[in-house]
Amino acid sequence: MKGVQSDTLGFVPQKDIVYNKLLPYANRLDDESNEILSKIKGNLGRAVQLREIWPGVLFWTRKLSTYMRLYGRKFSKEDHVLFIKLLYELVTIPGLEISMMQGLSRLLINLLKKRELLSREDLELPWRPLYELYDRILFSKTEHLGLNWFPNSVESVLKTLVKNCRPGVYPALRHGDELHKRQPWPCPSFLLWFDELISLWVSVQNFPSWEVHLVNLFARLANDNIGYIDWDPYIPKIFTRILRSLNLPVGTSQMIVPRYVTIAYDINHVVVWVSSLLGGPSKQAQAQLSGLFNSITSFFHPSNHGRWLMKLMKLLQRLPASVVRRLHRERYRKPSWLTPIPDSHKLTEEDITDFVLSMMQPVLLAMFSKTGSLDAAQALQNLALMRPELVIPPVLEKTYPALETLTEPHQLTATLSCMIGVARSLVSGGSRFPEGPTHMLPLLMRALPGVDPNDFSKCMITFQFIATFVTLVPLVDCSSALHERTDLTEVEREMCSASAEFEDFVLQFMDRIKLILLSLLLLTLFGADQ
Repeated sequence: MKGVQSDTLGFVPQKDIVYNKLLPYANRLDDESNEILSKIKGNLGRAVQLREIWPGVLFWTRKLSTYMRLYGRKFSKEDHVLFIKLLYELVTIPGLEISMMQGLSRLLINLLKKRELLSREDLELPWRPLYELYDRILFSKTEHLGLNWFPNSVESVLKTLVKNCRPGVYPALRHGDELHKRQPWPCPSFLLWFDELISLWVSVQNFPSWEVHLVNLFARLANDNIGYIDWDPYIPKIFTRILRSLNLPVGTSQMIVPRYVTIAYDINHVVVWVSSLLGGPSKQAQAQLSGLFNSITSFFHPSNHGRWLMKLMKLLQRLPASVVRRLHRERYRKPSWLTPIPDSHKLTEEDITDFVLSMMQPVLLAMFSKTGSLDAAQALQNLALMRPELVIPPVLEKTYPALETLTEPHQLTATLSCMIGVARSLVSGGSRFPEGPTHMLPLLMRALPGVDPNDFSKCMITFQFIATFVTLVPLVDCSSALHERTDLTEVEREMCSASAEFEDFVLQFMDRIKLILLSLLLLTLFGADQ
């Protein structure tokens, strides 16, 4: 398909929008996009030559942005590189109006953010113009005097631009007099300073404000270079600092960090750092992580509450998601020029099992937290993707009794929320949890009493529960297959036999819907008088 498309276009597109092929006029899109792209390139180049920033350059860069929304990155690699270099030069023009700089920066970010499309050999950008722009705007000596005015959004735009320019597009560092002037934005320069910065981090104990940013740098470095840096000497210190940054109440007097102390590690950086340390020959990171969760498990008990609980719930929710992203990167992502993970440091099946087991006890406690069950449900969803046979049975053990209990609605809503999270892993079955689909119909039948107009929250979570399952699995009576097929497994025979009850489930569900509609009608007619 790509060969045919490249013959039509005259080049191999970087990354177009695949869904455009489904449009009824898809056969005309190549000619249409080629014509628009030719106009953009010609007119944008002419406007730059004439130094016509307004309206020429701004108008045609907006056209390029629209083109990317409609067709994706449907241009050649050579055009891609030229667009980036041109926009980089435009963004770093001294004295350019801030609103124009922001618009051009957003387009440049869009061109740069697909890292796998361009390698270090394809593109090289000088660091100094962007550094001077960053320094001039974010560290302006005249803004506080009222001589300059910058919108609040300019800082986030510039930081995002620096972040997207970072991987592989700065020139290779040269040793010499210029080295001390380089800022630790690009990862290569940070590698040169690793020993100094990690020694500084280890030696400082009073939690300074800049430590948060240093942890961000360490997390990025670990994530981008899994298996290439020996973190083992620092792993005990890392987990000790993480535990300290959670600001948990300790001791009989419940001592806690004062309210005015707000310095703490960003949980997003912490989970990236921890997930990047897992695996490897030493297994030290997993041992420390298990110890960390053992020490904080009691804080997840439903009776506990405090400012620190939100941070714990974020850690619980985001760490499994980060590990799932790493697994996808190791096993399913297409190879690119980005740093590959060596086989010796890839997560093994044993590593995944140990990780899931270390998280199960706090997650099961967090299901009934006072802050809600959403964080626990998201954690269970990602854990079930890795090890359904370890995650789903404990959740089922809590769900079945909750469906039979009428006096504890909070328990029912919490368990149903978590079952919604693991629904995909449950109905998928597979070699790890083949009996999963057999639980679907019993769960649906037991959930029907939850369709109760007198309890709004229980009714809504039950609707969501039923909608999730019937979206994942078509409700079809397959009982006849028991007499027509001889190659069915025991689980498949049980599912086909149970499918005869689907019609009964649908009829009961519709009866309950009619009761709800009748209740709403009566409330509308007589509610005002009562």
